[in-house]
Amino acid sequence: MVITVKDYKQIRQKYLSGISQRQIARQLHISRNTVAKYCKGCAVPWERKAPERKTSVITDEVVEFIQACLDEDERENLKKQSHTAKRIYDRLVAERGFTGGESTVRRKVKDMKGSQPKVFVPLEFSPGEAIQIDWGEAKVYLHNKKITTNLFCARLCSSCAPIVFAYRRQNEESFLEAFVRTFRFFGGVPEKVVFDNGKVAVKDGFGAHAKKQAGYTALSAHYGFEALFCNPAEGHKKGNVKCMIM
Repeated sequence: MVITVKDYKQIRQKYLSGISQRQIARQLHISRNTVAKYCKGCAVPWERKAPERKTSVITDEVVEFIQACLDEDERENLKKQSHTAKRIYDRLVAERGFTGGESTVRRKVKDMKGSQPKVFVPLEFSPGEAIQIDWGEAKVYLHNKKITTNLFCARLCSSCAPIVFAYRRQNEESFLEAFVRTFRFFGGVPEKVVFDNGKVAVKDGFGAHAKKQAGYTALSAHYGFEALFCNPAEGHKKGNVKCMIM
């Protein structure tokens, strides 16, 4: 059986919550040997991932086009101008030279709409439930030279306990390292992490439609937390951490 990152994340989450390997195997319908291999995080599925064969007319470009249409509807919030599957198909043919059938596009649109539930980010949290993170900047003197540093800011949503790490660059390496240091500092991992749509975390889309970067996907799977993203111009959804950098 091929274990996906999603399977790995479920195994890790259940194991970290105290469920036995036998119960995990029964609940997920995965062999105990496979559960034992991945539950402790010593082995990861992406190290042996083989390249996928693309034989369908639904290519990455087509999926991105459909997603852009759905995102446009989400931003405009105008039902009368929403993209029906028929309209998306017609646009694909006219604008991208799509050669597949309309029924194929209809199925893909239906799947994509069904797999994108709205995300509700509460403002009240129980202990250990969530943490909010954001990037900020600060001017400092280093070796007698004034420079701008990038601040990784994290704050527990329940207790409001903060932690800040300074980095020269706001890149993926710094981003992922800061998470590991944050979890070590607080002595545990929250159930949810609330972030905006920075490119270090998001490959495409935003909010409920955000597609995580590969590194962030692997990190959230390994540590077993849910990654939540804010919609544009809705920084109040992570107001705790915003207070730290204003």
